Amino acid sequence: MKKHFILATFVLFAGCGPSCFDIDVKVLQEGIYEPAAAKYESLEQSVVLYIDHSTCVIDAVKNTNSVLTHLIPNLSVFTDELVLIKGSLLDEMQLKASSKTDKITEVWSILKGIREDVPYAEIKDAVKKICASNQQAVLVTDCEYFVDGRPSDAPYMSAGFKEWLQKGHSIHIVVEPYKEMYNNKLCDKKRFYFFFTDDRIKAPISDLILSELSDIKDSGIFSTFKLTNSDIFVQSPKDDFVSEDLTFNAEYKAGFEFISIDDKWNVIQEYVMKLDKYGEPVQGEEPVPLIKNLSFNDGKNYRIEDVEIVATNITEQYLSADCEAAESLKLDCKEIEPNNTDMSEGFRLDKQALQSKKINVFLTDKIFNHLTDKYCNLIRLDFTVTKAKIQNYDADMFSWQSLYDDTKAVCVAKSIENVLRDTEIIPMNKDRRIIHTVFIKTEAYK
Repeated sequence: MKKHFILATFVLFAGCGPSCFDIDVKVLQEGIYEPAAAKYESLEQSVVLYIDHSTCVIDAVKNTNSVLTHLIPNLSVFTDELVLIKGSLLDEMQLKASSKTDKITEVWSILKGIREDVPYAEIKDAVKKICASNQQAVLVTDCEYFVDGRPSDAPYMSAGFKEWLQKGHSIHIVVEPYKEMYNNKLCDKKRFYFFFTDDRIKAPISDLILSELSDIKDSGIFSTFKLTNSDIFVQSPKDDFVSEDLTFNAEYKAGFEFISIDDKWNVIQEYVMKLDKYGEPVQGEEPVPLIKNLSFNDGKNYRIEDVEIVATNITEQYLSADCEAAESLKLDCKEIEPNNTDMSEGFRLDKQALQSKKINVFLTDKIFNHLTDKYCNLIRLDFTVTKAKIQNYDADMFSWQSLYDDTKAVCVAKSIENVLRDTEIIPMNKDRRIIHTVFIKTEAYK
């Protein structure tokens, strides 16, 4: 039995029997589907440049081959405000120049005016302010942090980084080794460029920066790293997505698909589940996936190791949200209790396919325990991350030999590790674990 599907780009009306109702995809999008990322505002395009008023920046300005000298010409154009970190003071300056050339001159003039090291830079407060804001920011610093005049290895940036990532944003980090004179000795240090941005906005500052550094990316003078927990996603094929033995309509939206199956349940039972009319497996037949060939991508920081499916019958929830649909069934939407029924036992994932980052969804005979015979069924399938590991990365990239004793300075390395291991950041967190959703409308079960 071979059937055909239609890619719908409109509200889907197909497959409605007398006890069925139409699905308004706009209601589905705005009233039912609530991705975690929708809780957070996208960043503004404006950029604030934070500069550590210290030797690390003085050196970068003098060095014509430093990362900073490569970045400033274009970074200046997109910078709206410059903040000099002078010890505990955050000296804020609105850039006044209007033309591109004048803006570059203005920023260079400020940077070249940094001639002395102001000790005990309050980097923690700068990070805290950045991460509490709704603007893109760039922070240039050596990340040395002092408490009561003594160097500290405390992970002082963890709280800010965590707040930023919880909003669905990203931090791109460029690390540039350099040498600094201390006690008449030339010492190895590192200069850090943090780009606080949001990959969802039209022109994130990180794209500009990485393109500016493309000409010297193989020079070995810097390393890059991206800190994020919002880049795990599922891709849906535009064909060969639903069993070809069914007649269906499909509409693709950002973050989910809506599938309307026209066939009755006895057809699904026979041709997809391969069960006879008594609900017994047909000898010599193997079930086929109802949904297939979805693929998921690991993130920069996390590798997905297992995914589960959470299925819910949301028929009443939808009818309570769409009064027109309820009225078509002679129901009052205000009187409908949106009691969703967990029907996860009616579906199973092909675990072998998961090893190849593919998602195939099969039906089980327990599906029939959760279908309504009053009217058509609307089912929500959420694919959730249940196991993930941190991707391997070079933690030494973020540490350096302390100038003050024989130990390594690890405040940055610890800050990043703490965030990656935080239970509110990892992909299994309740606000992040759903990586994709599929809604399915079927006929009533009769």
